[in-house]
Amino acid sequence: MNQHVTMPSEVQEFYNAINQYQPEAFIELFTPGASVKDNGKEIAGREAIQAWGESELFSAKVRYTIMEIEESGESVAVTAEMEGEFNKNRVPAPQLFRHEFKVRSGKISLLNITLK
Repeated sequence: MNQHVTMPSEVQEFYNAINQYQPEAFIELFTPGASVKDNGKEIAGREAIQAWGESELFSAKVRYTIMEIEESGESVAVTAEMEGEFNKNRVPAPQLFRHEFKVRSGKISLLNITLK
């Protein structure tokens, strides 16, 4: 992990909410007009993000281990290894994902998720 980059608190809270199974705290981290791009699929708005979080993260008991943090202009990118109760045949092992966050006014406005 890059020790010279400080993770914004909103981004740390994102991982805390997932790892500690807190769906209510999770959705509060997003702006009303936020969007998530999950490997090309766009999820727009908090209601859709909440449904996506439940089906893709919370129902699969996903947990993340942060591997690397990078700053890039206005965004922060985090590489994290994912564990949980999901079809591991869909993603090569180890399950490494790159999460690129844009934070605005203390909330996540954009999250782009890609395989690492």
